[in-house]
Amino acid sequence: MEILLGLLLQLVFEVFGEILLELGLGAFKAVFERENRDPVVASLGYFLLGGALGGLSLWLFPGRFLRPGPIPGLSLVIAPLAGGTTMHLWGKYRRVRGHSTTNLATFHCGAALLFSYSLVRLLWAS
Repeated sequence: MEILLGLLLQLVFEVFGEILLELGLGAFKAVFERENRDPVVASLGYFLLGGALGGLSLWLFPGRFLRPGPIPGLSLVIAPLAGGTTMHLWGKYRRVRGHSTTNLATFHCGAALLFSYSLVRLLWAS
């Protein structure tokens, strides 16, 4: 039960951070009147950003967020699926209400960001 609760808290933290990032990038996009990039290029950019954020999180919190569970690397599957789905739904919610969104508000970009974030943390967390 402790592992599931810890995993849920980690996912909520990561997805909430992703939504805040999308809101900030959306404001930046609106101020400079920028268009969304090609989805493949955007996914690669968010993959790199996720790796950088994972490295930054290691600098701030060098240890693991959770004790290793029965399946090592489970976060490499669960985090991108949960984050990608949440960002897809968030983008859909915002677009229906007439708001402009960034590429991060899509499944593939949200999943790319959290996959690389989780990969960096998995590989280098002590």
